Amino acid sequence: MSNGSKINLLQMQDYFEGQMDNIHTLSDLELSENDYRSLGVKLKAFSFFTGSDNDIEDYMLSIAIFSTYTLIYGSNMEDFDAMLRLLLTKSPHAERLRLNMYKDIFYTYGLNTYDITGKDLKNICQRLTARHAGVPNVEKNIFYDIVSCNLECNDVDTLYENIYKELPKRTKFIFDLMDKDMQINMILEARTIVGEVIDSSYTREELIERHKNMSVSLIDRCIMWNENNNQQIRFGIN
Repeated sequence: MSNGSKINLLQMQDYFEGQMDNIHTLSDLELSENDYRSLGVKLKAFSFFTGSDNDIEDYMLSIAIFSTYTLIYGSNMEDFDAMLRLLLTKSPHAERLRLNMYKDIFYTYGLNTYDITGKDLKNICQRLTARHAGVPNVEKNIFYDIVSCNLECNDVDTLYENIYKELPKRTKFIFDLMDKDMQINMILEARTIVGEVIDSSYTREELIERHKNMSVSLIDRCIMWNENNNQQIRFGIN
């Protein structure tokens, strides 16, 4: 998306809805930081936060997207909490209704829900959002460098510890909002993808089809990461 400041919230929402069939996670939208900031200004200025639940529901996709990119670009966890607090300004019943709307938007648009369960709705929404945020673009190459150093590690606990302790700052912040099972599943699938990309086992399209839980962006960046490494080897660049 470009010129985010020049289009209104409805146009943004229409654009997002048009992209849903092309993505695995909300981070696949690859909003720039400017687009994220522009979306935030429009959401926070819009009076529906104190309006009807119907208004909230109409723009819940945009709210979920903004929350996801708050984990990617925001200053800290307080930014994410502040976004949710905008939804939770009414009675406990209304809060539960709105959190259910948030959770259900992923089902509505056929996005990954990762079979997250639990009784704490806010925690479910938090874990789901974190999984959709994944690894920020600026840290993807570092992430794959770390994963590639552990391709031969077959003990899951050791693999987890080796990778988790080396995660770059923002990725670790996002990982810490998931539960450990989610973290391990993401690490295991990332390792599988790295191995498949290095071995040229599958085409890009096949990788995307095989790994529906992983963001398309992560798969594409892994391919680019591998091509860059191969080029450095070819030209003797250390």
